[in-house]
Amino acid sequence: MSGVLLRGRDEPAPRPGRAASDDVDPSRLTVRLFGPLVVSRGATPLELGPPKQRALLAVLLLRPGMETGVDQLTEALWGQEYPAYAKNLIQKSVSGLRALLQPDTADGPGAEIAWSGGGYRLDTGEADVDLYAYERLAVAGLAAAREGDLERAADLLEQARTMSTGPLVEGLDGPMMERERLFRQERFLTDMEVLAEVEMELGRHRYGVPLLHYAAHKYPMRERFVWLLMLALHRSDRGNEALVVYAGHRARIASELGSEPGPALRALHARLLAQDPGLMTLSTLRETGARSAG
Repeated sequence: MSGVLLRGRDEPAPRPGRAASDDVDPSRLTVRLFGPLVVSRGATPLELGPPKQRALLAVLLLRPGMETGVDQLTEALWGQEYPAYAKNLIQKSVSGLRALLQPDTADGPGAEIAWSGGGYRLDTGEADVDLYAYERLAVAGLAAAREGDLERAADLLEQARTMSTGPLVEGLDGPMMERERLFRQERFLTDMEVLAEVEMELGRHRYGVPLLHYAAHKYPMRERFVWLLMLALHRSDRGNEALVVYAGHRARIASELGSEPGPALRALHARLLAQDPGLMTLSTLRETGARSAG
């Protein structure tokens, strides 16, 4: 992995679009959707109100620029079992959020919740929203990987990785939040698989071992992480440890699922046992088709 993965190897990258030395703009809104929902004006967190008001804001933030009708909001917040006062609570919550998010001055930066015939739409203006920044970085990183610009891909995907600091809108309940958490976690893990593949393709396997150990432990059924960890260990002259990782994974899924590792993992295990020299140059990129220059 790239330098940020190991503390002390390189300085952490500054947030996208903001120099490390910049002072905090006291009027600018900052929105954090990773972890608990936090909205700050400058360095001061805003009091976002009761849980359903916070959850409504989260729903609108997760649908940037899109109109969301009252029925959609009701389903997103309560599902099919909603209270009789749901519509009134939504209207009251929108009113409260409008007062919180409006700019301090007439021409100052802020966010606006507008109503049209189709529903409510949140315009975040110039607010710094971590999820939106993550998406921009990840999309650009994947595009760079497809184009074969692996150094740029690694840098962009690493910046995206450091922005994901916890589950999406942690602590807020509602059917939409649950779906979005699952979707975003899958997206994040896929992006991190590509990051690991790119770093391996660049020959930085030794630096990838710690994070891949962590990922394989935290997501043990995600066999791509196990595959990459085994290959990284082999390329780091730690082939016996790669075999230990395989044995542990095989025992785990036999105990929990009553099955064997997948075909890709079994094939890699066989090549490790055979000390196949081709493993040192085996391409790790699966879907992008990109290869490092030279």
